[in-house]
Amino acid sequence: MIKENSKIEKALEILPENLKNIILRIPDIERMRIQDIRLRLNKFLTVTVFDSEYFVTENGVLTRSFEKAVRITKSDIEYTFNKAFQNSIHSFKREISQGYITISGGNRVGFCGNAVFNPMREYGVDNVKDISSINIRIAREINGCSFDIFSRVFNDEIKSLLIIGPPCSGKTTVLRDLCVNLSKYHRISLIDERNEISSTVNGISQNNVGNLTDVFCSYNKYDGIMTAVKVMSPEILICDEIGAKEDNKALEYAINSGVALIATAHCTDYEDARRRITVSKLLKDGVFDYVAVLGKGSMCGKLIKLIKVGGKND
Repeated sequence: MIKENSKIEKALEILPENLKNIILRIPDIERMRIQDIRLRLNKFLTVTVFDSEYFVTENGVLTRSFEKAVRITKSDIEYTFNKAFQNSIHSFKREISQGYITISGGNRVGFCGNAVFNPMREYGVDNVKDISSINIRIAREINGCSFDIFSRVFNDEIKSLLIIGPPCSGKTTVLRDLCVNLSKYHRISLIDERNEISSTVNGISQNNVGNLTDVFCSYNKYDGIMTAVKVMSPEILICDEIGAKEDNKALEYAINSGVALIATAHCTDYEDARRRITVSKLLKDGVFDYVAVLGKGSMCGKLIKLIKVGGKND
């Protein structure tokens, strides 16, 4: 597992020297809280702190005004993009078509530009050229953030749990911490479709996901779940952001095979979850024993409501 300050240092390694030095001028207390570093072509360098985006000046001052902010050039974009892909873009066709890559330290580099389509592929995007924006998301691990859920749901036996909340409510961070705690006692298969939970690089998890966890990195949920149940005999299966129709068949297969399931879904609250066709079906079919609702803003990552599905609320 890589420490938080090392994760930021790893992120800075792919920036050109001038931008790296500017970020290093940001006071330590603010720099250690950076969530995203964004480069937009012919616009300005920004960082996100506590979900608020700030422009950055040459002196490392965070400001709401762009007037003194550092302007991003084409060479800044090209340097960062090539460094993220280790100057070997042709070796990462899949990552380029998906619009992101996980780099050393577990940080995720997302990008956008002009899509080049392949009519032979279902999704279509084969390449991205003329990169216009890059977002470096700093990997975060908050040890103990799942304690409230862990102590109330998993105090006596394995249960199936759905974690819901709006975007930026800490679902993935809580899910990762649950994975660590549960894998002290149980065999886990982690279906890490977008490599956001384990942040695996060259087969090694940059984030701590526990000692009894087998990671299925970049598998789609259906193939990952079906394979995990057949070959790894997990006690618990963990995956992020369910909701697609094709997910349900595999999730129900896992439950019917005697495997507990822990997953997340983008829903503002329990009533919103019940309105989502695919999530609602899983709830009605009894796939989950509990639903945990997370807050946002100052309550980000915190349990605000625990619902026993089919029973009364805790």
